[in-house]
Amino acid sequence: MIGCPYPAPRWNQAVKRVIRELGSEARILDLGAGGNRRASYVTNFEITSTPETDIVGDGHYLPFQDQVFDAVINCAVLEHVKEPKQVVAEIERVLKPNGYVCAAVPFLQGFHASPHDYQRYTVAGFDHLFSAFIKIESGACAGPTTSLHWIFREYLGLALSFGNLMLAKSFSLIIGWVTFPLIFLDYLLLLHPHAHILASAVYFIGRKPDLKLQE
Repeated sequence: MIGCPYPAPRWNQAVKRVIRELGSEARILDLGAGGNRRASYVTNFEITSTPETDIVGDGHYLPFQDQVFDAVINCAVLEHVKEPKQVVAEIERVLKPNGYVCAAVPFLQGFHASPHDYQRYTVAGFDHLFSAFIKIESGACAGPTTSLHWIFREYLGLALSFGNLMLAKSFSLIIGWVTFPLIFLDYLLLLHPHAHILASAVYFIGRKPDLKLQE
């Protein structure tokens, strides 16, 4: 949510590791980069232009040839698309054999349209969405405290707003910042082997199979 930068340490470390491993000569696509740039040599793709956007387009129809990227990063995007399977198929298409996919998506989060909001995923559901890939790791990337915090501040915002959405969002933001230090409990809770059952967000890191090697 705007104004509440929830931590996702496992996800951030995994993505940095992939970028570092591939190096500056790699072709890396950040599909849904927003206003961030993970490295100077990463291509930023967005549905609308920002100061950091390199290419504007629709993730359902990526304007790239087959097998051109060494990695595709996709953070907090698939909940906003109408056909997530189609976007994942496009990611697979543009990845080179053995190329990395790094994806993260909400599980227990409030509605947040950008410009739309269609679905949520469990760890098992997200693994299934990327079943065409060889899984390296997956799990919770934003923990149970983040889930509780998001729902708590949105709940109080609605309860105190008298039906006014702008007032609800304002209260939610104020409450969120006042109680934000609680979020750091997630650094401990994410060590729990079952943190994913109440996770705010989940992630998947995998590689595209090299079919030639499997023949």
